Amino acid sequence: MADYKDIVGTTVRNNAGALTSAKTGELFYDSTNLDFIYRNPNVTSAGAWRTGGNMNTGRYQLGVAGSQASALAFGGLTTARVAVTESYNGATWTEVNDLNQARTGPSNAGVSNTSALAFGGDTPPVTGETESWNGTSWTELGDLNTARKYLAGVGTITAALAIAGDEDPSAAALHEIWNGSSWTEIADLNTGRRLLAAAGTTTSALAFAGSVAPKQQNESWNGTSWTEVGDLNTGREGIGGGGTSTSAIAFMGLEPARSAKTEVWNGSTWAEDGDLSTARGEGSGVAASSTVALAVGGEVPGGVSTATEEWTGAGADIGAWSTGGSMNTARRMHGSAGTQDSALGFGGVNPGGTVAINESYNGSTWTELADLNTARRDTRGCGASNTAALCFAGDGGTQLNETWNGTSWTEVADLNTGRKFHGSAGINTAALCFGGNTPPNNIANAESWNGSSWTEVADLNTGRHNMAGSGTFTAALASGGEAPTTGKTEVWNGSAWTESGDLNSGRRSVAGAGTTSATIVFGGNTSTIVTNTEDWNGSTWAEVADLSTGRVGLGGSGTTAAGLAFGGEDATAVTTATEEWSGSSITSNVLTD
Repeated sequence: MADYKDIVGTTVRNNAGALTSAKTGELFYDSTNLDFIYRNPNVTSAGAWRTGGNMNTGRYQLGVAGSQASALAFGGLTTARVAVTESYNGATWTEVNDLNQARTGPSNAGVSNTSALAFGGDTPPVTGETESWNGTSWTELGDLNTARKYLAGVGTITAALAIAGDEDPSAAALHEIWNGSSWTEIADLNTGRRLLAAAGTTTSALAFAGSVAPKQQNESWNGTSWTEVGDLNTGREGIGGGGTSTSAIAFMGLEPARSAKTEVWNGSTWAEDGDLSTARGEGSGVAASSTVALAVGGEVPGGVSTATEEWTGAGADIGAWSTGGSMNTARRMHGSAGTQDSALGFGGVNPGGTVAINESYNGSTWTELADLNTARRDTRGCGASNTAALCFAGDGGTQLNETWNGTSWTEVADLNTGRKFHGSAGINTAALCFGGNTPPNNIANAESWNGSSWTEVADLNTGRHNMAGSGTFTAALASGGEAPTTGKTEVWNGSAWTESGDLNSGRRSVAGAGTTSATIVFGGNTSTIVTNTEDWNGSTWAEVADLSTGRVGLGGSGTTAAGLAFGGEDATAVTTATEEWSGSSITSNVLTD
């Protein structure tokens, strides 16, 4: 019988104990525990869009070439046709040299923000002009044989396809191929249309959606001819998309209403997946496959969009929640501190009233310890572990401040401004308190704790309460809250607050854990209690795996790699539920007989 090495091509690695460096899909032998262990990828079943950096000039009917991390946007319509060109580096857009000819409805090809092709469009009149981008400037090259707008394109600056479009006034089935210097007409599509999208290469491509009813048409190109294949689930025009002929993505469009729908193609069928955050039509985008894409611009109610969204497809390792040990006392609006396996939950309120109860978590069970000196709800705290924490302010706008040494709570110097429902960050000797409510008003006031006293520092830009706080006293994040309900995110650098990218779902009574460069925010209330978890990468938020139980007024601690959610109130009652977050959903499975 063949052994493992003959089948796989490698031997089984031997290691004394768990092999933390093992790759996904790798089998290894634990010689300490005498176990064979397999690294199993428990990946996500759905994709998600993350908010990217906004364009400088909002527009629709534009061209976009390149990739998610290196894109070029050019031309389009604001209130007039523009030649504006912007370059994207995966985070921000920068204006660069304009097209030689302003136009709407151009198509595109290219692999990055330094190598792109723009062709066709409406100047007016409808044009066949082709321009090549070298990272610095545009150069005019050979025109299309048939001028048209609202066409689709795939390929590179040396090998591209120009597919269908509008010859004004009729939709075209025309199809041309580019060899780096000139265009040649080749086999037509089966169905002429405009405002379609395409994916693939000059020898293997897809052309999908467009203006001809029922707007679901999908055709496959094999280098010689077009064949009708599986239709989209939702017909639309003014669509964005890209990828390959076997792994493509379609997003946005007009149905005729502006759409947020996303569909992915597996080589034979389209399946609906996670929606865009912003419904829009006649925007554009690029994609390497059905798992990596960029959606840019478009038309939205009342105007044009600058929005950019980045797609991570199903199968990504983006973390998961699992059930932890239940608290002894159900409560909400309590303070929290520590890490996933060394946490503290104190104060709060339950049906019996406001409590001073203090519980410690060791990674599996909660244990009741010495109570706070003063029972309170709507409080917050911070700390590095379950042996060193701080609890400050709370119901009634109190200024009270207590410190925990692992055994007992001691009252220390009060805040300068009493409040409740505030945000917090830091540890017991270096903390930050921000925002909150001094009934009946929201406040923006922030204070810094040096281990002995509080000092007022720069205010939040937006006064609010019931937000999530994370980070340290010199580098903190304030996310969401109520002013009214908002997704606003502000970053603290030790001297000032700066507004940054909003949460995808604005909410209040939310919890968070992490730093200014890596945070998760979970639970809360939009107009209903939610399970949503969002991940912050230092500039944008992306929705990731949901909590098992939606709740408000919960506690949170830990990091984006190992977080903790505990207590709160679900749709029916105050809860003791605890959930543990793993930033990786990849697990190690022991193989048994």
